Amino acid sequence: MTEAWPDTRDNHAMRPCGRLPILDQFENCELAKIDASEWYVPNADERRLLTQAGDRLGVYLMAYRVRQVAETGRGLCNRIVAARLDPAALDAILEIESAFPDVAIVAYERPLRRRE
Repeated sequence: MTEAWPDTRDNHAMRPCGRLPILDQFENCELAKIDASEWYVPNADERRLLTQAGDRLGVYLMAYRVRQVAETGRGLCNRIVAARLDPAALDAILEIESAFPDVAIVAYERPLRRRE
């Protein structure tokens, strides 16, 4: 899957309901190279919950479908560094994750740090 959502970096009010803020950190040409098949597309309420939690924790949160696997080397995690979480932040994410059946929530550093 490529370009799952239109680019809305310049107008966050126009962001589609499922597009999480982390995706706004990438140009469309870079998003096109990432395998989005494992991404979970949250509804508006879920997106709000993930966005607010990410803001509170100082990370970007991304939602993944647990039974999907990106093509080797093309996943989002191949491009950016996951966040190091203290036990309280990990507990908060696990609590959020419990509200999303069959979804894994992953925290990435904010600001994003790209893998070299």
